Amino acid sequence: MTFLYEVAAAIFWLLIMSLVFFIADNAFGAQPQFERRAVVEQTPPEGFPVFEFTDNEDAADLMSKYLWHHFHYRPGNNITLFNKEYLAIADLWLNNAVDKHQQRTIQDLFREYMLTAFMDDEGYVSTHQHISHAHDLGWPFPLWTQSHNVPDKVMGRTIGWHFQSDYTRHWVGNYLRGWKRPDFSGETAAQSFALENLESLGVVDECWRLQATASSPRLTTPDNMRIRAHDAPFMQLRWRREGEINPAAPPYIEWMRESDTEFSAERRMFFYPQETALSSGFWHSHITMHRHPLWEGNIKALRLNLAPGEKDIIIEIDSFFTVYDTRHTINNPILILGSYHYFNWTRDLVFLRENINRMRTALRYQQTEMGGLEHNHIRVSWPGHDGGPGWTLLDNGEKDIHSGTAMGNNYWDLLPFGWDDFYATMQYYGATLALAAIEEAIRNHPEWDIPLGVLAMDPDMLRNHAAEVKRVSNAKFWNDANGRFYPSITKKGEKFDFGFTFLNLEAIWYDIVEDDHIQSIMSWIQGERIVEGDTATGADIYRWRFGPRATTKRNVEWYKFVWTHPEHIPWGGQVQDGGAVLGFTFYDLWARLHHVSPDDAWTRLGEILAWQREVDGSGGYRAYYGETDRGTTLQGGGTAGGLGIDFEFYESSMLPAIVTLGFLGIRATPEGLAISPMLPAACPEMTARNILYAGVPLDITACNQSIEITVKDAPLLELNLLLDNLWSSEKQERRDGAYVIGEPGVYRFTI
Repeated sequence: MTFLYEVAAAIFWLLIMSLVFFIADNAFGAQPQFERRAVVEQTPPEGFPVFEFTDNEDAADLMSKYLWHHFHYRPGNNITLFNKEYLAIADLWLNNAVDKHQQRTIQDLFREYMLTAFMDDEGYVSTHQHISHAHDLGWPFPLWTQSHNVPDKVMGRTIGWHFQSDYTRHWVGNYLRGWKRPDFSGETAAQSFALENLESLGVVDECWRLQATASSPRLTTPDNMRIRAHDAPFMQLRWRREGEINPAAPPYIEWMRESDTEFSAERRMFFYPQETALSSGFWHSHITMHRHPLWEGNIKALRLNLAPGEKDIIIEIDSFFTVYDTRHTINNPILILGSYHYFNWTRDLVFLRENINRMRTALRYQQTEMGGLEHNHIRVSWPGHDGGPGWTLLDNGEKDIHSGTAMGNNYWDLLPFGWDDFYATMQYYGATLALAAIEEAIRNHPEWDIPLGVLAMDPDMLRNHAAEVKRVSNAKFWNDANGRFYPSITKKGEKFDFGFTFLNLEAIWYDIVEDDHIQSIMSWIQGERIVEGDTATGADIYRWRFGPRATTKRNVEWYKFVWTHPEHIPWGGQVQDGGAVLGFTFYDLWARLHHVSPDDAWTRLGEILAWQREVDGSGGYRAYYGETDRGTTLQGGGTAGGLGIDFEFYESSMLPAIVTLGFLGIRATPEGLAISPMLPAACPEMTARNILYAGVPLDITACNQSIEITVKDAPLLELNLLLDNLWSSEKQERRDGAYVIGEPGVYRFTI
């Protein structure tokens, strides 16, 4: 029976994983339907970007339609943060890109998201995921109900009470209904608490209503409660009350360990009304238990004093439960990088003035709390982020679940990146250089009147620090034997390498990789170099055709503690184990373009477009992968699978950026628009029409000897065009190293 439950749990969580992104990306009421149209059937609207490729008209037409399809058929853009750097690459240069649900331009929405992403009092930026019973500022799982894959073994690790009369909401409710354990919900849960100076008015309007009958109303958890402090770095109380809290006497929680005989003020944590992006109608008070030195070992009792010194008030409780630290390391650098790209493409000085100190604070958090300055890499010292596997396989075939460890940190949410974390470090490196460029531009342009002051950072210091981060990272995280990077190093010093192509290619994008390491990475991913022990080698790395597998070695051991049966899913049947994400082929193309050759990148792009034509011939992605001989299925929209292409995989929109940012070499910087084309011999000239820069649509045509820019509207402020000294113009003169454009017209530059 235990084994059958574990198998069922594995299948259930495969489906849940497919829903996490989907729910988050539909948090604002969009009603998506399965989109079965073929990309080739699309017609971009007037003013939306389109491409022209000399001698390759069909490829340009398909790429233009692909760009529109993956923008237009998103289920709904919102503030969920994990994909915002990807979408900065994909979206910020799009003219006439209007979100069909909100009827606002994508730039306007992106601006709002960067300005309103929640930053807590310590400088940590929220994940902005959907509602669940996890940490409000983190990922929506693990939950307290997941501390073990067998319900009876959850008890003694974690706990929760949910005071709804009929139906506890969200994933926790699904667990409780499956367990058939009424003691954790509704009136049964309420009756199990001991009350002092409180009278229970019962479960009313889907919460537990209490009347304070005397001063300092308190409630104590049931006698049979047992949890481990290790599994409860936070407690969360969702509640409300009449009147204002006395600021001189806030509420608090006390606890008893196994050896304690009474509650004590020495074991006390105060907490406060807390509103988050996910709270609605109730405060979501996150009580930071892990910082108290006496929050340790096994805990046998909790007592809440909800109104010290007060009486005659009504208190209502929605739920009270243990919380894992599900925060993500990627949010702070995403805020910095997203804001950096937004400003560079829009020249929005009002935005920069409003957000610059948030950008500085976000980096300062990485420098200090994440150990960037101390270690010259990111060390994730949050509770449970130790980087190790979430379970150990015992000799008898059972698994010892290490609940409370192996927390995720990023997009790849089943993998326990953590402790000394290369993924977080490369983003920190990129964010550091981005802020250095912004800080330098602010000093170069006093007329902008952007705040400096105590939060400002010296750009030279940031660049020098980044150089040291690069040096340390290439020494510390490099796997000499396999010629590629480890994702992280655990607190115990363990290193796991499953051939993470996404990690190595993104590292090249961030330019944190030393030259000799780049060549090693590319020879492995291109199949020229065989890594002993890998499951996929040679051509099989591109088994899915549109891009490399996410990993090249079967992983059945290094996961979060909630993902306990990876062996039940075939190789390639799960995105994070031999599967692939379409959008990340952009990083592969980028690395080929800059470190192999434009011809190589163009050939690879042609192979991707050939796959796309075949998909279209079957009627679209869902129809194509619905056929039985494809080797795997699609994840997304509530279905599980090995490939991330449509629905919540908005990052598929990144692929066409290889034309604008890659082959055409268009790069928006704090000082202006840089262009440095890198064209293949098979396509000697490319055009991108309706590229939006500083609010002005541009047509840009380039070959290796000439660049022609058509400025379609009058710029509100002069545009700075940054070209290498090899380029010249008969009509335009350089001013302080830039060609200054102030009028509509056609501008031509030659070598």
